[in-house]
Amino acid sequence: MLFFLVPLRPLVFLSASSCLLALVLLSACGSVPMASLWKLRQLQLETLDPAALRAAVVHSPGLQLHGNALELTVSVSRTLRKPGGAIATERLEEKLPLQELRSTADRSVLAEYETSRTHVQVWRIDPAALPRLQALRERAMGWKGTDDGSRQLGLGLELSGCQQGGSGSRVVTTLLRFTDTGEYIPLVRNLDLAETMPAHELAKRFPACTTR
Repeated sequence: MLFFLVPLRPLVFLSASSCLLALVLLSACGSVPMASLWKLRQLQLETLDPAALRAAVVHSPGLQLHGNALELTVSVSRTLRKPGGAIATERLEEKLPLQELRSTADRSVLAEYETSRTHVQVWRIDPAALPRLQALRERAMGWKGTDDGSRQLGLGLELSGCQQGGSGSRVVTTLLRFTDTGEYIPLVRNLDLAETMPAHELAKRFPACTTR
């Protein structure tokens, strides 16, 4: 799973566990543009539009991603200090089904990423699942005034599909858009999926494509 922790205030970093990404690991498996880090710092829970959220993945044509079998994991967490000084984390989470968007209008804003050597896929949250995300957002906003205000927004996308010929490039670039009129923000560029998970897991998630 590609999982990104975005502190809504004050500093942006990424979290890592097995195939999760960490900023300290990105020198080996990709890079987060500095301009993206600055833009992510400006995110506020109150202004996020669940219906406008888009996820895009740029990959080689030989890597086929399962368009309508993906889930986006969205979480909001906060750290609480209990009586006596103990630290605890409260976390809200939803796993939301995605719908692939194939129209020219949805993909045209990412035209710069579409070349003879790359293919772009775009997803939105299934409209039927939006009330769940809205409810999570409202619960998290209900924390206001009960702590120091620090929040972490977690976004996880578990990719799976197949590889034409059984081998080839598994390098991806991942982008997210948070508002209807906003831009797509690159989160990682040129990430080799082989560096995010063990070889047996990679083979399971991306076997050779079968011909029909």
